[in-house]
Amino acid sequence: MLQPADLPSGWKATPYQPDPNSAAEDAALAACVGARNSDGDRVAQANSDDFGLSNASISSSASSYRSQSDLTTDTATLHSPKLSACFSQLAKKQLASALPAGSKVTSASIKITPGSAGGPANVIATGTGTVNVQVSGQQLPVYLTVAFITGPLIEAEVDAENAGAPVPASVVNPLVATVATRAAKG
Repeated sequence: MLQPADLPSGWKATPYQPDPNSAAEDAALAACVGARNSDGDRVAQANSDDFGLSNASISSSASSYRSQSDLTTDTATLHSPKLSACFSQLAKKQLASALPAGSKVTSASIKITPGSAGGPANVIATGTGTVNVQVSGQQLPVYLTVAFITGPLIEAEVDAENAGAPVPASVVNPLVATVATRAAKG
């Protein structure tokens, strides 16, 4: 999990706010991909604070599971050729429900790529994407970055988003490496 000291100066922590739709979204994503939803085998879950700087935010989460087969199932899901399209649909719905009245999501494109993208070996997939939002008649791109990480019976994730420009890799990559190191230790 990310901790306040992990972030560069200027990032402000706010307490994590649970998503009441999380279980339904996980089930919908698994159904879209055609995979087994491993949520029922989760034994614990934790979320970092949400860290913000201007329009950017970064957060992390970690879950522990009953067996290695759960991680194997979820890794296979992350490597599915269907995942990028399913993830794009889900992101579009998630963001649409969080927008102010009169705003709308006009498009979403998210690409999930298996592998570490040159990062730590236990980063099993990365994702980048853009969700275009119309707010007060103006188009605004929201850039998303995600890293999926494993450890002993652990799955972790680091998420970053920003309006107008991606959160710089020089900020995200060291945070992913930090979470990957912690996840590897269990």
